[in-house]
Amino acid sequence: MGISSGVNLWKLEKYITPQTQESVEVLQLNFNRWLLEVYRTVIETLQGIAWMLLIFFIFALIAYVIVRIFDIKKNSAEV
Repeated sequence: MGISSGVNLWKLEKYITPQTQESVEVLQLNFNRWLLEVYRTVIETLQGIAWMLLIFFIFALIAYVIVRIFDIKKNSAEV
């Protein structure tokens, strides 16, 4: 999940595919651009992992509440 959300292929394709318009400047992959792309990939990867953890813990909390409700009903029926 993390890597797939962090790497945007269309952003990398703009460096590889030639531009169709003559007035558009061709982007160069220099050190600063590489650094920016790596930084963007790391940030978006961490954001993707954080969203998945949030969703997992929400579902875990819902499951815990459901189990506790059934446990309380079971204990009240036995008494």
